Amino acid sequence: MSARPPLRLLAALTVVFVPALLTAQAADPARPARDSNASRPQRLFRSTEPLVMWLEADFRTVFKDRDSMSTKRFPAKLRWLGDKGDTLSTDVQLATRGHYRLRTCSVVPLSVYFDKEKTRGTLFGGEGSYKLTGHCQKGDRYAQNVFVEYATYGMYNELTPVSLRARLATITWVDPGDPKFTITRPGFWTEDAEEMAKRNYGKVLMQTGGNAAEMDPRQMAITDVFQYMIANTDYSLSYLHNYRIVQTDTSMAYYPMAYDFDWSGLVNAPYAKPDYRLPVKRVIDRLYRGGCHPPELLNETLGVFRARKDAMYRHLTGIKELTPDRLKEATDFLDEFYKMSTDQGQVNRELRRVCDR
Repeated sequence: MSARPPLRLLAALTVVFVPALLTAQAADPARPARDSNASRPQRLFRSTEPLVMWLEADFRTVFKDRDSMSTKRFPAKLRWLGDKGDTLSTDVQLATRGHYRLRTCSVVPLSVYFDKEKTRGTLFGGEGSYKLTGHCQKGDRYAQNVFVEYATYGMYNELTPVSLRARLATITWVDPGDPKFTITRPGFWTEDAEEMAKRNYGKVLMQTGGNAAEMDPRQMAITDVFQYMIANTDYSLSYLHNYRIVQTDTSMAYYPMAYDFDWSGLVNAPYAKPDYRLPVKRVIDRLYRGGCHPPELLNETLGVFRARKDAMYRHLTGIKELTPDRLKEATDFLDEFYKMSTDQGQVNRELRRVCDR
């Protein structure tokens, strides 16, 4: 969750977007050219099994670093259960990250830095760093929300390869100086944006001021509808707020990629609430903040969502630790979107009202 963007961006969040009509391949998820030959994701993200791991550090000191601009790193030991049941380990460095969760969570999001040479050939595959998201607070609701936020990444993966992979983890947090600190809770790793771009033969462009009219039409439509489906309003493409832009080496198109979904209505975190400048009071109230897409493009996009529905729901139903009540809450919430998607009148009211501006 990034810091909230300035007020002036609100007027730019809804842009008129008039792309070319869909090609004959429009029913497929948005994908850059050459995706059929795209490189495989890093080894960490090739499995859907939760990674059993232990993270040991002086967390009293680590979690005191609440400065979003901090460059401090702290030594830690990472251990994880290998494929053969053996326990592997490596020294790492931790850095706190984020904005809102950095201020409010007792267990804050982390960047975990590796020695590339020491991890070469291991599960972490010689990578420089990954992001690790923990449970924020001790309550059961927070633990359950970790599962839902993790599943949200998988749903986005079903729609487009220009999306971050995630890996669920069962994390035991250990502070040698405080035996009472030890706790085991779910968390998840997320792919580095640069690695995702490489997987799609591209690069990340960290340039603000972009707008939807400059983006790949299909990727933009899929991402706009996805944000509406999960009821996420905490983003801005123009300010790269919970967005990244990818350009491939085989196309001049720009591909928007959304991430960081903890403030979505699907997750419905206890701390989440819409920006006071928006016309909704609860994060579970959907508000479309995307662009004006031609009817042909929008209907084709909704067709993609319906075709991928079962696959997307499996990202929730496949999590054994998700309680029946929390699973029902999440699927009921998604069912509301799917019911809307088959009613052309509601589609026009919810997703094309922006075209009248």
